[in-house]
Amino acid sequence: MYIFNQEKKRLEPTETKCQYCGVEHSIHMEHNHFIPLYKEADRTNIIVYRSVKFKKIPVGIPRCKSCLLIHLRAETKAARIAWGVAVSIVVLTFLIWGLWGIFSIFAGIFIGFGGADFLQDKLVRDKGIYTKLEGAKQNEAVQDLIISGWSFSQPTA
Repeated sequence: MYIFNQEKKRLEPTETKCQYCGVEHSIHMEHNHFIPLYKEADRTNIIVYRSVKFKKIPVGIPRCKSCLLIHLRAETKAARIAWGVAVSIVVLTFLIWGLWGIFSIFAGIFIGFGGADFLQDKLVRDKGIYTKLEGAKQNEAVQDLIISGWSFSQPTA
């Protein structure tokens, strides 16, 4: 069950049982994870012009304080590790290949962003809870919204 918060323009859960560990309860609304859902409202496809209008609504997924801390710590730790590895690789390739090491910057960027996401999910799963997206997919209200046409990805023109 959800209520719509007019002030913050989001769906807030009335259920407090954590969707990530399934054991504890959410004690504060701001501890919940709010995942945006999108629904296409209007699409225009003319030969030289394309546009799409969509609705966006944040949906609250109940999350206890311990799961919130696990998600936050995993996010910062994963970013530090991934970007540390990325910078190290770039520096090493510059030292080994000189100016040709400039091409390693692309690999460094890929490792920094992609590695952080991958590592964050791994760190969270290792703690025995769902990732942010997995927990949202388990939520019944989100499943109902997905069935009625809402999506996790923003529509593009």
